[in-house]
Amino acid sequence: MLVYGQIFCTTMEEQIPSSTPTQPIEQPQMPPALQGITPEMLEAMKARAREEAIRMTILQQQQQVAHQEEAPVAPRPSIPVFQPPQPQVIYLRRNLTVAELIIVFAIACGLVTGTQAAWNFASNHLPRIEIKAR
Repeated sequence: MLVYGQIFCTTMEEQIPSSTPTQPIEQPQMPPALQGITPEMLEAMKARAREEAIRMTILQQQQQVAHQEEAPVAPRPSIPVFQPPQPQVIYLRRNLTVAELIIVFAIACGLVTGTQAAWNFASNHLPRIEIKAR
């Protein structure tokens, strides 16, 4: 309960009792088979298991070495061949932007107008040119 001036404040836990009664925490019981094992016996079992694991590991390593010696050795090429990595080309298809469309339209208009102007010059002005000899 907290006191601020003359006002008493209590928490929810103090006002309402718990719906579940508190139970004392029990220590875990060892199984009956392990109750007769002393710490010395436990250390002896650990040492025996460690020695057995080391023996099995050494045996597996010796078997692997024996298998490697029995396997035929593949001949190695005397000169290593260098193969450059193949480039990976990816083609993407996309729509033209507005700026690209304007440029294409301007080039097309320029080509059409230029072709018409060149044809007009060639057909109207070239026949009128006279060459005068002195």
